[in-house]
Amino acid sequence: MLSAISNQRRSPRIHLQFAGTLCALVFGLASFGHAQRGVSAAPGGSPQSSPSTVLSIAALEQGPRANDHTIVQLRRFFDGRGGVVTVREELRVDANGTGSPPHVLSFLGVEGELPASPLSQKWAQTYGRHSGLFYRHGCFHIHDLVKAQQNYTLHNFGVVVRAGRTAHRIVIFPNQIFPNGLDKAIWLLEVDTATFVPLYTAEYDPRFRLLSEIEAVTFSPTVQLGAPSPSLMVVTPQPSFAAAKAFMGDPAGVIEPSSTLVGEYGLQSVDVAINPLNNRQSLTLCYTDGVDEFFVVQSPGTSDFFAGLPTNKSATGNTNTIARYRDASMTVLLFWDDTVGFQVTGRGSLARLDNFAKSIYAQALSQ
Repeated sequence: MLSAISNQRRSPRIHLQFAGTLCALVFGLASFGHAQRGVSAAPGGSPQSSPSTVLSIAALEQGPRANDHTIVQLRRFFDGRGGVVTVREELRVDANGTGSPPHVLSFLGVEGELPASPLSQKWAQTYGRHSGLFYRHGCFHIHDLVKAQQNYTLHNFGVVVRAGRTAHRIVIFPNQIFPNGLDKAIWLLEVDTATFVPLYTAEYDPRFRLLSEIEAVTFSPTVQLGAPSPSLMVVTPQPSFAAAKAFMGDPAGVIEPSSTLVGEYGLQSVDVAINPLNNRQSLTLCYTDGVDEFFVVQSPGTSDFFAGLPTNKSATGNTNTIARYRDASMTVLLFWDDTVGFQVTGRGSLARLDNFAKSIYAQALSQ
């Protein structure tokens, strides 16, 4: 059960087991393929920060929130067959001291493709629908400073030059070990020494497979926002689960997952989305350990996903089925009860989501 997850820091023995692999990640994997382009060692000196720019997890949270920035960057999407699509994008952030600043993430093109090609058109449409999600959840952020400091350790591996800027090369490594091994992402970052804005991020799973990568091409510490693209979904942040449920009209079957199930994760945000195409509402609960996230989405007024499956039904007529999709980068679990469709989504390595989904389902069935 998730309530039995140990919150102990890794033992010295486990630290030693990962030390060699950590060095291989920084000095080996980062030396091959995409990570090496545009990077060089900083000239002379040692990787020391000045007292006013102390490298820390707190600096990684505060820097991007305090400094305007405009970055042209390459975002690489990896599929399960070893293919890579590289998209050029522009990120403009008007920093306001919060984790949700005004920003625009714009699609510029697919590398190696003509603007009118089918692939370019497909990705232009994808960014039109999901650019906000790419910014909020598709790159490295410190979502909760206290939890991030409790659950992760920063390892400094010196200074490099990225996009013409001096940058710290660091690894953000999880402290917690799930009962059957590490089940969280490991982050290799290069952050601007002046602003602590990430200029390069690479996400690895516990088997050190590269899952995502974003590489800055140009960086400017200034910003001029254009008009944001209109969103198809109307999303309204809510202060709590109770407020969200009331906002939705108190639909039957929507539940608040027990806080004892999520281990070191805590509730980060509550949003209600309304799809203008069918006026259907959905409730999204986002949980974080400070860096990693997973989501519980509840959609009232939906039909049983599995009504037509040849499975044994319970006495109440429900199939009591959980469907799971998992690859290296994503886990999605689907189930249904009492006219509500449930979706639990997180990173592919986050094995504890299976037990969490089962517990939510059991909680829903017991109400």
